[in-house]
Amino acid sequence: MKNKRFESKSESFFQKRSDTVTDKELAEIIREERKFWDSACTAETIKAESDIKKNKLVYFHYFGMVDHYRSNLEMNELLKKYNIEVDSALTYCTVPSELQNCYGQIMDNEIKRRFGEKFTDSLRQVAEIHYVRKNPDIIYPFEECDTISRYPGDKNYSDFFKNSKKDFWNNVEYPSDFEFRKNKDLYSHMSANFILYKTGKISDIKTDISFQNKKNYKYSSYFLNQLKEFVQNTKWVPAKKMGTPVNSEMEMTVHFK
Repeated sequence: MKNKRFESKSESFFQKRSDTVTDKELAEIIREERKFWDSACTAETIKAESDIKKNKLVYFHYFGMVDHYRSNLEMNELLKKYNIEVDSALTYCTVPSELQNCYGQIMDNEIKRRFGEKFTDSLRQVAEIHYVRKNPDIIYPFEECDTISRYPGDKNYSDFFKNSKKDFWNNVEYPSDFEFRKNKDLYSHMSANFILYKTGKISDIKTDISFQNKKNYKYSSYFLNQLKEFVQNTKWVPAKKMGTPVNSEMEMTVHFK
């Protein structure tokens, strides 16, 4: 349910304070803001309760400060089977959560009451699986994939961030005159970004390095070549999304002592 009055308040009054606004004026602005959202929520509540009595259910896709999904179209198709309509709404970080999208909140509660607490989560999981299988060549960002290790031999996800670095330094020596980090210095680091395909192959390796001690830059080529060789020689484990192997972006960051 798209509320035009709701959309017109896309910026909260709480964002408008400046040095020219007195405390008394600010308090009045906040009261007016609260009155608006109270009124909007009341109107949406009445509308939602009326629609539910007519056996109308609406599922909302939310945009703004929330998780976003690629599988909205697949989700819509699944919802149709249960005669649930679809709409969308924005969320605002500056507005109390209990006063925004009241229509959608009531609808969500009614859907859960009728179909079960985990109903929409289960449908979303199925929708995500359908999306992945329909789009086999997409390269997913690292953080969108399942939390499994992509480094060979690891038992869990957290090991990935430790063992790859440990194995790298087991085979790479520091030059004799390398200047190490002092206690209060920031860490120097280098990184390799690449594409890991579901076949296990890799491509597009890009490396970067940053030293706090500028004298160490003379060893940039040495360390970056070692890192690139390590990445190329590792038998990386393909990423998965919803249990299905996928292409993914990868990054390996190594800190210096």
